[in-house]
Order: sequence, then C-alpha cells, then structure tokens
Amino acid sequence: MAAPAVEPGFESIFDGKTLDGWKNGGNWEVVNGEIARVKKGGSLVYSKAKMPDDFELRFDWKVAKGCNSGVYYRPGQYEYQLLDNANSPYGENPRQSAASLFFGVAPTKDVVKPFGEWNEGRIVCKGTVIQHWLNGEKVIDFDYTDPRYKTEIELLRVRGADLSKRGANISLQDHGADVWFRNLRWRKIPADEKLVSENLTPMPVPEAALKKEQERVQQLLKGRKKPEAAPKEEEHKTPKHTKTSGGWKHEELRRFKIKEAHQGVAVDGEFFYAITNEAIGKYRKDNGERVGGWQDAKDGRIKHLNAGVVLNGKLYCAHSNFPTVPMESSVEVWDTKSMQHLKTIDVTKVGGSLTWVDQRDGAWFACFAQYAKTGNPADTRVVSFDAHWQKQQAWSFPPDLIAQFGKNSSSGGSFGPGNNLFITGHDAQELYVLEVPGKEVSITWTAAIPISAHGQAFAWDRSEEGMLYSIDRKTDEVIVSRIKR
Repeated sequence: MAAPAVEPGFESIFDGKTLDGWKNGGNWEVVNGEIARVKKGGSLVYSKAKMPDDFELRFDWKVAKGCNSGVYYRPGQYEYQLLDNANSPYGENPRQSAASLFFGVAPTKDVVKPFGEWNEGRIVCKGTVIQHWLNGEKVIDFDYTDPRYKTEIELLRVRGADLSKRGANISLQDHGADVWFRNLRWRKIPADEKLVSENLTPMPVPEAALKKEQERVQQLLKGRKKPEAAPKEEEHKTPKHTKTSGGWKHEELRRFKIKEAHQGVAVDGEFFYAITNEAIGKYRKDNGERVGGWQDAKDGRIKHLNAGVVLNGKLYCAHSNFPTVPMESSVEVWDTKSMQHLKTIDVTKVGGSLTWVDQRDGAWFACFAQYAKTGNPADTRVVSFDAHWQKQQAWSFPPDLIAQFGKNSSSGGSFGPGNNLFITGHDAQELYVLEVPGKEVSITWTAAIPISAHGQAFAWDRSEEGMLYSIDRKTDEVIVSRIKR
C-alpha cells in the first residue's frame, strides 16, 4: 500500500512500501503499509536527511499494551513520548506520559487513545519554541528561554538534553515492545513564518510520582563521575579526537616577523594584512615590508578585531566587544589601498561574539562564538546572510568539534580548496575541514589537518590555490603554508 498524499508543503519520509532511506537493524519491517517493530534490535533511524532546525513533523502511531516508545527529533534527549498511559508504570507521571517531552515537560491533558488504536502525532519547532500535538490538540507549547520552565529545563539537562542543539536524524525508538508508524512527513518552517508560544501550563505531577522522579534524578547525578581537574600545565591543551587528515597535507613555506600578528591575517594579490585588537598592518607578500596600516584612537570604538577577508579591494574584519557583556558584534570595512575605515555593519542582534566572516556565491557566512566566560561554547553558530546582511540560516558545529574547542570557540573560518569550509580553534595546531552547509544539511566535520599555527584566524590567498596565511601569536609571526590533497 502506497503512502497517502501529503499536505501542501510537506514531504513524505515513508513510502508505505519499503524502508528506503531508513537505517534498520533488522527488527523493523513494512507490514500492511505500516512500519512495524517486529523483534528486538534497536532504533529505526531516518538517514537520508537530517531534521531542519525549524520544522514540522507529522506522523501516526499506535502501541501494544503497556508499550513505551518515542520519536527522537533533535540531538540528545529530545523525545516525543509514545506510551500506553493506562497500562504502563510511566503513565503515573505526566512528564513521562504520551506526547510529553520525556522527563521534562508534561502535556496539558491526557488525550491518548487506548493501545492498539491509531494516534496522530505532531511536533513543531521554531527557534526556542517547542510544540507537541496529540490527536489534533496542542498539548505542549513552550519557549525554553521562559524562566517559568526552569524546573522542566533542569530535568531535561540532567537527563542529557541540550535544548540549543540542532541537526539530528529522526529516530524511532525500540524500547522492547511493539509499536507501529505510518504517514510520516515533514516540512521546513520558513524564516518568515511566525510561531508564537502560548506557554501552556503542563499537568501537575502527583506527589508519589514526583518522589520517584526525584529519586531518579539523584541516581542520574550520582552515576556521573566528576571530571578530574586537569594539571595546570595542561589547561590550554584541547581534547583528543580520532579525526584524520583525510588526505590533506600541510607544508610550511616561510614566516614573517610581524608586530600585529596577534588575532589574524587577511591577504590579497600583493599584500597581507596582520590584525590585532585595535590595529591592522599592511605588508608586502614577497618580502614582508610594511607599507601601511590603520590604528584606532586611544579611546576609540574598536575593541577586539578578529579574522579578516579581502574582497573586491575592501578588507572586511569581524569585530566584537569580547569579553564584555552584553555581547556586541559588527563587521568593520576598510579600503585596502588607502587603509581608511569605510563603514560599520552592526550584527549584534544575532547574538554571540563575531569571530570570522567570508562570502560564497553572493551570501555572507559568519561565526558568532560563545565562550565559557560569557556563555556555552555549544551555542556557537555559523550564520548565513544575504547581500544586505539579512539573516537567512544558522548551523551549529558537531558536538565532537565543540569538545575540541574546549572553553573557547572557532577563531577563524573561510571557504578554501574544494569549496570546503575550513575553520580553526583558539589554540590547537589544526585546521578543521567541514562540509559546506546546504539548505537543509547540518555542518559535518570531515578532517583535521595538522598545521604550524596555534589556532587563531587565517586567510586563503585566492590568487594561488591552497596557499594559507596564518599567525603564531606567541612569536608575532605570519606563517605562509601550502595545503593540498
């Protein structure tokens, strides 16, 4: 039986005949046009595409008597709970009942149908708003930045959910009992579509269930070992990872002693531009001779310049007020010939500290970093803008790369060989290769190239393929290297 026609704007992710596009451990089958869990073997994962950041997912589901299952839709413990409330011990706690955001937010009421009957599920997420629907009724609607949900958010955190994370594959849970799905479809919610939260009041948790919940929280906390304090001499080292170079090779060619080599460097056909917090030096590429520069006034507005890129005779530099809060960010523009400051583009409203900018196919890409001093490094985002600096999309870095940043974030980024996105961290002597984000694809980390520079911002010399300019802030040097594959 073929899948029924979907609503306008939606895309079917199950054809009613096969499990094409789904990663299956052999325990899921298509039976009578439905996805059925038929034996033990693990979750069924939609591997064809990742969930958009802002989306609507619709699906029909039914469970066997006493069954507990779920739909995972964002990284970590984002679970739309599927449950036979009447015959499962989980049903006594609304925060664990059908249509709950499991172990966190309870529905407003119990509208689940008895086991063996079909239910209509619906998940809507846009920005910081999350909605769960069940059988045509909106039973969860909250903005996770609203302080009224402090208790619920803490429960989710303890369980392992980071509500800021995005870019997961849909996962249908095998929890040991039979469950069925049909009519799975989704759509990406456009940026201009408004979704206002009503902040619905969750069902109260009975005292007996609350006591069990608190005991479970203590077990979770107790089961997590406290991380050992790193020796002082190891404080600036980054976590180990298993990424290889992916066939990319680095060859250092030469170094120049440059006093402004503190934050980053930009480059064009004839010159490179060394960048420090409040100044820029212009140098010849062939011999490192200083031929110009720019210095802000003693009490000027420029506080913390970061990476730079030269495009069409203009130098675009990322700028922030780091570590001051609230955070402010801007793109500062200079004429490379005269080194006169031309204009400021305010991008503060995006949030975070701007560390790098680059342009691809007429669109701007920029990194808004979060540091342990001012926030959560996992909240760092790469954001795209149109030619008029209107925000379009945003992507997060994968968790293993965030771990590599440690307490810091991405200091440099630019599109380079193969049209890949390359980034650096704050200290590690590595250049990270990422797959260029598409319209509905999350950033993927593919390789880590050992390089001479200790993190910080860098630039590609677009007059010569694979020529990399980076800095060593400890020795005040600009490093010229070749990257090839």
